[in-house]
Amino acid sequence: TCPVPGSTPLTTLPFSIAYSLSKTSLLRQCISSGLRGEALRTRPAMSRVDWARAAWHHRPMRAKRSLGQHFLVSEPVIQRTLEACRREAEGAAGILEIGPGRGALTGGLCALGRPFWAVELDFEMGLELQEGVPAARVILGDARELDLAHVALESGLSPWLLVGNLPYNAATEILGRVLASPAHVAAAVVMLQREVAQKLCAAAGGEGYGQMAAGAAPWWERQVLFNVKPGAFRPEPAVTSAVCLLRPRTDPLLPADSIERYRRFVSRAFAQPRKTLTSHLAAAGLGRGRTEAVLAAAGLPPDARPGRTPAEAFVALFQLLCEEQGVRSEE
Repeated sequence: TCPVPGSTPLTTLPFSIAYSLSKTSLLRQCISSGLRGEALRTRPAMSRVDWARAAWHHRPMRAKRSLGQHFLVSEPVIQRTLEACRREAEGAAGILEIGPGRGALTGGLCALGRPFWAVELDFEMGLELQEGVPAARVILGDARELDLAHVALESGLSPWLLVGNLPYNAATEILGRVLASPAHVAAAVVMLQREVAQKLCAAAGGEGYGQMAAGAAPWWERQVLFNVKPGAFRPEPAVTSAVCLLRPRTDPLLPADSIERYRRFVSRAFAQPRKTLTSHLAAAGLGRGRTEAVLAAAGLPPDARPGRTPAEAFVALFQLLCEEQGVRSEE
């Protein structure tokens, strides 16, 4: 079973075969990247495939806009990120890098002395990473479909230190996968758009507090470590980024098998954030008197609104509603 449905675990193929499958595209890419004219006429006496391999490693690496690629190039940012990873690696059985790209973090992650896996959607970069780090397990697939339970089953490793400079156009979906699997994560150090990072780590009543923070809080500790300016990337993005640290709570407020139902509950509350929770509960079928009693039992006033309701109160409300409707939150 592949950890990403429809993906290819690259190390199941001999690398020479993997290269032979792509040698035409390799050569085409080398030529289109500027290796033409005199370079083609004076190439050394080697096979066409070997020449393509050598040229590939010296070609200009172009970011693919369709994949949301912005390569991290700032050495100070790389070192600060790796230092955060070093602090979190002790409790991890393995390291899983999401979207390693040109490998700015990969060498430092491999030096942490844990089994190293990576998920890469860009086929060409996945091939390059596998050749450069033979001990790595490179999964060619989309991290938006990543199943950490399958990764743990196939590798025999859990929990993982997850690391990644997540593409802006896929970060929320990838985060959803990670946040749904606290049992398989020792910690996560991820680069996000600053706005997304603020929404993930916000406290009740704070800027950006909403469905993302309230939905994650029962299982996760979240912290913004530092901001990263656009100049740290090539090409430069139009927005500022931030590195976040996520750790599973040692005392989760709800069991892990409640995650999806709790998320739906919070999502409905924030669908109309200006409405009071009384209105939301009434719409769910509770009478007004019973609604106020449930809110009072959760420690909330009748005029409570989602944006100022802490996760602990949402959890209490969720549990009370489960009891009210005859559904146990542990189911």
